[in-house]
Amino acid sequence: MQKIQRILQVGWGTLLTIALAGFYQSPGAVAWLLATVSCLSPMLISIFLNGEQWDRAFFAIAVISLIIVAIAVSLGQWAVLGASPAWVATLPVGSLILWIVHERTSTTKRQ
Repeated sequence: MQKIQRILQVGWGTLLTIALAGFYQSPGAVAWLLATVSCLSPMLISIFLNGEQWDRAFFAIAVISLIIVAIAVSLGQWAVLGASPAWVATLPVGSLILWIVHERTSTTKRQ
């Protein structure tokens, strides 16, 4: 189980690196900032707040809400302003997929 967690964390780290590079190149694009935050927050929760004493439902709501907003802003900023490429939305989508896998493995581990 620990190996799966490390793989997921590496996945979030990769997405975060891409998002940070994009944010560095165009700091005016909010899509890059939200992509960075949507990759960073689940990774930090996975690393530091993965114990059973934490409220998993709250984390799920917070992370999924943040990712949905990041996807919407990325697509909106691309369609309306053209300030960022459309593929920026794939970063939060990838983070969401990793979060779903993380929560399924965490739930299986606790049962």
